[in-house]
Amino acid sequence: MKNAVSLNTIWVTTMLLNNGDTYEADQADVIQWEKTYPAINVYQELNAMESWLDANPTRRKTPKGIKRFINSWLARAQDKGGSPQVKSKTHSIRNRNIEDSLADVSWIANVEAKNRAINHFMGKYGFYWDGERKNG
Repeated sequence: MKNAVSLNTIWVTTMLLNNGDTYEADQADVIQWEKTYPAINVYQELNAMESWLDANPTRRKTPKGIKRFINSWLARAQDKGGSPQVKSKTHSIRNRNIEDSLADVSWIANVEAKNRAINHFMGKYGFYWDGERKNG
């Protein structure tokens, strides 16, 4: 099994097929998968597929079936909630919308002041932000 490596932003991952050949995902496919499955780290999942195919020789895919296998794997990963690295970015201040930032109470240390702010934002917006969006 050849490990996936990044060479000048070109990613190469080699998956073993059931006929002894290998499959290398091209950059156009990877870009499409990243657009289709935004909640997962496609490169990490491709590495996991590569290892899985290496460890399960009787379940390796055909040249015609490898893309279906990849697509199904990525869809399941997305449905399970995504990759841990991608999920952790959802709480980043950069990924919050302006309304969440306006209703942020996470920085308020005084409990009374925080409760007043929560009541204010709940009345005005119907939610507040305290590390995550919280609705009434």
